[in-house]
Amino acid sequence: MIQPKVAPPPRFAYHAVKRRRAHARRVRYAGSARILALLAILVVPIMLYVMLTANLTGLNYAIGHAEAERGSLQEEMQRLDDQIAHLESRERLATIAAKLGMREPQRYEVVTIPEPAAEAPKPGGIALLGWFPRP
Repeated sequence: MIQPKVAPPPRFAYHAVKRRRAHARRVRYAGSARILALLAILVVPIMLYVMLTANLTGLNYAIGHAEAERGSLQEEMQRLDDQIAHLESRERLATIAAKLGMREPQRYEVVTIPEPAAEAPKPGGIALLGWFPRP
C-alpha cells in the first residue's frame, strides 16, 4: 500500500516559508551589498586623505597669514619706538622748554611739608548705647 504524503504541521511550514523568504532576500541583495562594501572600503581612505590634505593646506595658509601679520607688527613697533625716541630726545625737550620760557633753576631748595594733625579719637563704648552718658 502506498502511503499518502502527509503535510507537515502548519507551524513547521510557516517557519520554513519565513526561512526560504529570508534566504531569497539575502541572495537577492548579496551582490549589491558586496559592491557597496567594496566601494566603501575604497572611498573612505581616499576621502580621509582629501580631508587631511585640505586641513593641512588651511593650516599652511594660516601660518603664512600669521607670519605676514607678525612682520607688519614688527615694522609698526620699530616705527613707534623711533617715534618715542624722537619725542623723548633732550634736544627736542630743550627747544620746547625754550619756547615756553622755561629755564634751568639758579638754586635748589628743600621744602618739608608738616604732617597733618591727627584727629582726636572718638569716645569708645557700645555702639547702640552711644547716646547713653558715661560716668
